[in-house]
Amino acid sequence: MARLRLLEVLLVVTVVESFVHYLDNTIEYDDYTVANPSILGGLVKQWVIPVSWVLFTAAGVIGYRRFREARWPQAAAFLGAYSASGLISALHYTDISVSDLNAFQNTFVFADIALGAAVLAFALWTAWAPPAEAAR
Repeated sequence: MARLRLLEVLLVVTVVESFVHYLDNTIEYDDYTVANPSILGGLVKQWVIPVSWVLFTAAGVIGYRRFREARWPQAAAFLGAYSASGLISALHYTDISVSDLNAFQNTFVFADIALGAAVLAFALWTAWAPPAEAAR
């Protein structure tokens, strides 16, 4: 039960934080982009940001449900996929520098990366050392 509680807290914090970050990224799109983006930067259009948040969050919810069902390999896979939601935030600095964003934006970019790493660590922990007890 302790691992389930840890996952619940981690997911709630991550979903709320990523919502704020992705919302800001959508609304303030021009702050995060440049006129001549790199190949990677050119792939991210404004509409992609909220759509990707929904898809990533769906993967997190599915991972949580699989964890509760004690379906450890599937839970680990979906949570690993969800972790990319935060880890990809490092790509913000492909075309812009830290100084191009304000303190609020940088805080949420770095928080997104840290939480993505935490979700990935949890997914790997689940894959390599599944809980002995049923999550229910």
